[in-house]
Amino acid sequence: LIFISYAVKTDSTFPMVTIPDFERRVDALKTKDKHDTSGPISVTFLPVVRDMNERILYEQYAFLNAPEANKESQIVTGMEPNTGEYVPFIFQFVGEGDNSTILPSGPDGPWIPLYQTSPTLPSAFFINWDTAVYPWNMRDLMVMDETKSAVMTEIFDLTSLLSEEDQTNHPTSVFNEPIMTNFSTNAKVGGMLQAILSWDIFFKNLLPDGTPSVYAVVRNTCNQSFTYEIIGSEAFYLGEGNLYRFSDHVDLKKTIILEAFHPKDELNLDLCAYSVDLYPTNSMEESYQTNARFLIAGIILLTFFFTTITIAVYDLTVKRRQEKVMQSHTKTERIIDSFFPSQFRERLFEEDSDSKGEGNGDWRANKANVEIKNINSTGKQDLPTHEDIPELSMKKPVAEYYDSTTIMMADIHGFTAWSSVREPSQVFMLLETIYGAFDTLAQRRHVFKVETVGDCYVAVAGLPTPRKDHACVMARYAHDCLTKMSQVVHKLEVVLGPGTSTLGIRIGLHSGPTIAGVLRGEKARFQLFGDTINTASRIETTGTPNRIHISHTTADELTKAGKRHWVTQREDLVFAKGKGEIQTYWLQAHHSGSTARTPGSLEHPEQTEKVPLTEYSIEKADPPRSQASRVAETAGLVKFSVSLLLPHLEQITALRVAQGSSPTPSVDSSSKLTEVASIIGQPGGALDQIKDIIDLPQVLAAKINSADAVLSNNVKEQLRSYLSQISLIYRANSFHNFEHAVSVAQSASKLLSRIVAPGVVNILTGEKQHDLKGDQELHDHTLGLASAPLTQFAIIFSALIHDVDHRGVPNDQLETEEPSLALLYSQSIAEQNSIDIAWRLLMDDQFKELRSSIYSNEEELRHFRSILVNSTMATDIFEKSLAKARKNRWDAAFAEQSPGVESRNRKATIVIEHIIQASDVAHCMQHWHIYKKWNEKLFAERAEAFRKGRADQNPTEGWYEGELWFFDNYVIPLANKLESCGVFGVSCVEFMSYAKQNRVEWEKTGKVVVSELSKKYCS
Repeated sequence: LIFISYAVKTDSTFPMVTIPDFERRVDALKTKDKHDTSGPISVTFLPVVRDMNERILYEQYAFLNAPEANKESQIVTGMEPNTGEYVPFIFQFVGEGDNSTILPSGPDGPWIPLYQTSPTLPSAFFINWDTAVYPWNMRDLMVMDETKSAVMTEIFDLTSLLSEEDQTNHPTSVFNEPIMTNFSTNAKVGGMLQAILSWDIFFKNLLPDGTPSVYAVVRNTCNQSFTYEIIGSEAFYLGEGNLYRFSDHVDLKKTIILEAFHPKDELNLDLCAYSVDLYPTNSMEESYQTNARFLIAGIILLTFFFTTITIAVYDLTVKRRQEKVMQSHTKTERIIDSFFPSQFRERLFEEDSDSKGEGNGDWRANKANVEIKNINSTGKQDLPTHEDIPELSMKKPVAEYYDSTTIMMADIHGFTAWSSVREPSQVFMLLETIYGAFDTLAQRRHVFKVETVGDCYVAVAGLPTPRKDHACVMARYAHDCLTKMSQVVHKLEVVLGPGTSTLGIRIGLHSGPTIAGVLRGEKARFQLFGDTINTASRIETTGTPNRIHISHTTADELTKAGKRHWVTQREDLVFAKGKGEIQTYWLQAHHSGSTARTPGSLEHPEQTEKVPLTEYSIEKADPPRSQASRVAETAGLVKFSVSLLLPHLEQITALRVAQGSSPTPSVDSSSKLTEVASIIGQPGGALDQIKDIIDLPQVLAAKINSADAVLSNNVKEQLRSYLSQISLIYRANSFHNFEHAVSVAQSASKLLSRIVAPGVVNILTGEKQHDLKGDQELHDHTLGLASAPLTQFAIIFSALIHDVDHRGVPNDQLETEEPSLALLYSQSIAEQNSIDIAWRLLMDDQFKELRSSIYSNEEELRHFRSILVNSTMATDIFEKSLAKARKNRWDAAFAEQSPGVESRNRKATIVIEHIIQASDVAHCMQHWHIYKKWNEKLFAERAEAFRKGRADQNPTEGWYEGELWFFDNYVIPLANKLESCGVFGVSCVEFMSYAKQNRVEWEKTGKVVVSELSKKYCS
């Protein structure tokens, strides 16, 4: 119930659910030591991951959340925080003992990874261990899917699963309780709450002290039995089998069927049903004169036993019923809580209640009545009224003055540049992840989060509950945020693409008095006013990324609290608007090396209970990571690339189902397709395969049912493997490398997702504009691109392979260095070589199922090949004959006004080429910092070629003028063409705006930039 409620409250979906304070929640149930068997030995949350799509989402979610959740539980239990060697995928152990190793679990689900457990894991290593290897877990999952009820396993020797202190020779079983995905009757099992139970818990504290002893023999239908002797509130395990030794009383045996552990075996899985045989002892015979007494004792035992179960079931039923009623209320409360502090929220509610009464409408009138004697003694006192000032609010302001607060303002450094290359959903994923983590830290530190303005986060300590140690608390919180930011952006790089880990945070703190209150109106907000928040903003903007900048006032507050060693004076004075030059300080992180509190600190009593003492010492934030190995970096890029291609591959499958054709080719067709692919993929043939018109499919996207977009796990794995091998073929150039290819693919994906028509839902983004007449008009307006998932897949695929095996020099130099390649390819050597290498690898037998998903007939095969060739060859922008041919195709396509299919396909063909061209130089049409980054990488590549004698000219010569020429004669005209084709919406405006801004900035600062690059790479 807790899991479902929390999932509903946080809008989470299984298996992506983490229960906060898991250790505390089950603490009351856990076994405290090996002699106390009054509760479960361990309790574990096992999410159920059903298919490969869910697995990818789960592994990304667990990567971001699981290690930290386990670390928090370690702190709660007093362990030394240790994340251990976290394994970022669902895995199994192979081998035994010291020879064992870990491998990813197989491609077929379901998987049942270990996620949260109590007692807490000593490290994060065992998180994601696939417990589906235990046959009883898979069997019980099948039963729970069918019956929605809990399952008790047979008796097991679970020594290998228990810590040394928890090991016992008493009978133990595994109790699996299903966790449903929601409260509806058709909900699925989203996870299992697994408890390892000693059977002692069912017999201890069952009878009052002084009750004569009773033997209890537990039996199950799995041919297992064991015996307990129950003496009052104590229960003693005697051993396996029926060990009842008073033969004279066998006929007095009473058998109780344990209905709670008697599952409906509808699947014939040989589940164990349990029963208990009760026997009297000689002591009972001596205490009672009739057999009826023993019967009464048995009834008492049965009553106690099943009353507990009945109450539990009733309690569960009532709670679920109440939960349904409270769901809407909980969501509303959560929204209100996030906007207003509790004190202000209660005043707003009271005000609303008072406004419905009599005589309470004007707070000024009430105040005047209270002070009537003052008016009589001092003369008439005029208060403004609604008649005097019609705009004047008649409600009492909800505001307070706080004389001692510390405000933090934190701004994400590099965010504007980063977001310029991302989709809106990716931007919000980043902000929600970072700010969600900050919110959690704020709750822990008792800091109040005020608001977020853009990418700026505002928080305050010292209100709404005043506290003397506001500066110390905010200093610790700011350090927590700095550390968390570093962790989160490195983890998100896998999900949001390259460059995410370079984001930083700039933090400013200032202390002083603050006015806080609810600014009412159409959209009421809790806000801060006064000089303190203005100064905090100045301190933040004049700070440095990944450092905590504090004012003189905050430094004084920390010094008074005995934290002078936290503060380092900034060497230079800072000019703050409205303040002039001011002296500021850095919050200096350090290692205390002790778990004791820093002398003189003023911790809040409530905080002391919730935060371990080790958290009170400000520790140094994680330093920026050194550059990871190429293999490790590439793995993240590959995973991100898979996420770009996979949705389009799924849409291809769904389209085939909608057409009524087979999702994959038959054996005979597959053999024929292999032969055709081999013929059209002959080395050196790409140049002759460039087409003026590529026929796009005429089937409309509206016919696609997303429910049919199902790919096998083998296909997904082959896609990942293919991209991994492609990434390794890329050379370690500064510019023409796999990272740049992924950046090009990301830009192409962004352009394709912006394919819009004034009206209909875009199949990729789900965004809706105003209505068109129908699907055909959408198809025609977008030149058929919105209806062609195979085309979209091929464009992004081309972007990822377009520079495979690039040698780091232009084609004219490559012609000199590689005569064999020059002989094979008469022109566009690098581009044709990339196509042939990528095609040859795709035709390998290991990618047979992947090929079948991409194309299932010869028409699709030839279409895929045509897009691949035209797109990749379009990236050779300096081959004059190809550039002239493209210009002629553009002029012919857009001079033509015919509405026919051929005209539409002609336009679509040239637009596809310009998509890949724009993506290849997208850094010129993105934020200035993105342009500078890739411009420097290209300069470095050319400089290296010059140093090695592979280029005749030092890149410093003419680089400034060359960039201006490139903007004027290629980049800006290209942005104009994208806009004129009319299918990309606001992206064209965005591209053009950035291109012109970068051109202006380069003209102003380019010579200085070139001078710096020359010193760095050419000296």
